[in-house]
Amino acid sequence: MDPQRAFARAVLEEAHRMLVANIDGVSIDEALEAAGGYRSILGILKHVAGWNAVYYSFAFDPEPRHWRQTDWPRGLRDRIESTTEYLQELVDWFETVYQRWLDALNTVDDLDTARPLHWGDTAPLPEIVTLVAAHWLYHAGEINAILAIRRGEAWEHLEEVEENHISTVGHRMRPPWMTDDEWTRFLREHP
Repeated sequence: MDPQRAFARAVLEEAHRMLVANIDGVSIDEALEAAGGYRSILGILKHVAGWNAVYYSFAFDPEPRHWRQTDWPRGLRDRIESTTEYLQELVDWFETVYQRWLDALNTVDDLDTARPLHWGDTAPLPEIVTLVAAHWLYHAGEINAILAIRRGEAWEHLEEVEENHISTVGHRMRPPWMTDDEWTRFLREHP
């Protein structure tokens, strides 16, 4: 695989990993959380999946489909269903289009040819991939912040900092890579 293609693929894979890590295991109650704002996790995921499909369509489809023409799960563009099943359909839709991106990157002949963007501009495929990955990462962070507020979590152990004169000590969370035994030992050594 040529370096440009490998890099584009790696960028998408890492952005995907970050987004999925933040939505993995989210309950429907958490997915409906907006942390006092207007953008719920479910709505953010729907937004990300929708634009994922639009960017892909403009990059690869002979007749690109914009926001209104995209195949929304259950045909719901302007509404949601507050069910676990609908949440899973959005995740599945995102994953399906993500897999299309990877497949296309493996088979496209010329990465440097300018491709259309939904706002009327054009860009080569590596730039489009960067835009898409940045969009996923931006919203992964937004989801992470909403979940941290909802769950009352701060940082992982030993990353506690005082923020805005509010100590985060006592709101630490277990790093996802830490085993039960490591966690128990860590708590004992770092009360």
